Amino acid sequence: MKSVGDYIIARFEAWCRLASDPVFYFVAAFLLILLGCDVIRKGWRRSLSRRAIESVAATLAIFHINVFLVPGVWLLSDQVKQGYDLLGITSIPGKVWSGLPIWLLSFLGILATDFANYWNHRLMHMKWLWPVHAIHHSDPVVNGLTTFRVHALENLVMWISYTLLLSWIGLPRDAIGYGALIVLFHNIYVHVDVDWGHGPLRLFIASPRFHRWHHADVPAAYGKNLANIFPFFDWLFGTYRVPGPCDVPLGATGVPRNDVLKLTLWPLIEWSGPAIRLLPTSRLQVVDDRRDVPAE
Repeated sequence: MKSVGDYIIARFEAWCRLASDPVFYFVAAFLLILLGCDVIRKGWRRSLSRRAIESVAATLAIFHINVFLVPGVWLLSDQVKQGYDLLGITSIPGKVWSGLPIWLLSFLGILATDFANYWNHRLMHMKWLWPVHAIHHSDPVVNGLTTFRVHALENLVMWISYTLLLSWIGLPRDAIGYGALIVLFHNIYVHVDVDWGHGPLRLFIASPRFHRWHHADVPAAYGKNLANIFPFFDWLFGTYRVPGPCDVPLGATGVPRNDVLKLTLWPLIEWSGPAIRLLPTSRLQVVDDRRDVPAE
């Protein structure tokens, strides 16, 4: 049995791996460039308002909490992968992909991943998994960093969906790696606070306007625009909605905005309510009945 010390060391090592990953520095530089552009466009008073700073601070705190939880997520996702392997589901042989150029393999990997993301995203907008995804929608000031405001359990849901929906494809690791990097940068891009709609390409590549409507806190926008990269998935499955520029409030009604502790515990808080209501009520009923018994 591992000690508390081993647990802490494992999480520290996970953080060190992240901090030494070149992708980390590319992402950091990209975010700084976006911040500079935002300051130039809006002015520093609007771009670095107290509300925006509070939002960014909460997002960074959630991100670092998730870094410490990464080993646990990996462990659980690995258990799912082992269970999947036991099913003996046939996968496409790797040699099928050997003659294709890396750019085409990367595109196929991105397309397949976004298809999986559409369905796990749609699932997380339903009742029982919404508390997991609600943390991402809690940000009232959506920006590039909002990409990283996700609950650790959401990462687990996503990895499980990848295992179930993508394992059989058998794409080469290099293609998946290049595709993952493109997906990450695009995910940051669609959260940027700019009203870009991509014109005639709006159904082929997700824009900030498209994704901003996904974060809109109005009933008509709930559960819409679920694809991360290819909006035609939403068009095909009836969840596409971009009526024009998004000038409505962002966030999620009823979800704490920047309370890091509550957001971390939010799935447990939300799930505990129905669980408590399902507990046997006979004992409570007996106590209430005793109050009505007249004294002798």
